[in-house]
Amino acid sequence: MRRKGLALSTVLILSLIALGFTAVMLYMLTTGTKITGSTARYTSSLEVAKGVSSYLMRLMEEDELCNYTNCNLPDQPINLGSYSTFGDYVASARLLRRVVDTATGATVYAVEVKVYNKKVPNEKAVVDFVYKVQ
Repeated sequence: MRRKGLALSTVLILSLIALGFTAVMLYMLTTGTKITGSTARYTSSLEVAKGVSSYLMRLMEEDELCNYTNCNLPDQPINLGSYSTFGDYVASARLLRRVVDTATGATVYAVEVKVYNKKVPNEKAVVDFVYKVQ
């Protein structure tokens, strides 16, 4: 009789341990999936921010950026037009400052580009850059 009780106790303890391992594995699997999805969305928003930055640098090279914002005042929004949305991503840009060096004729722009995911707004990418045009 004692052996049956000991066997039952052993099976219950081993089942509890197996259930614990299964719960830990499921938790690790779901956490890993969330992290992977978050990383993929951040990478996508960063690529959109890089693309918007490249577009703005081209406008700076062609001396057309001031057609889309007031270059004479600091911290001005830049009108991105159709470049402000890319699928689930929304982009915005600000001209933080423009400095013209009259001695060399160079113009330096400081710009901030923000991109966020419409579905998960707290997942975003911010790119700040300074660009000099001769």
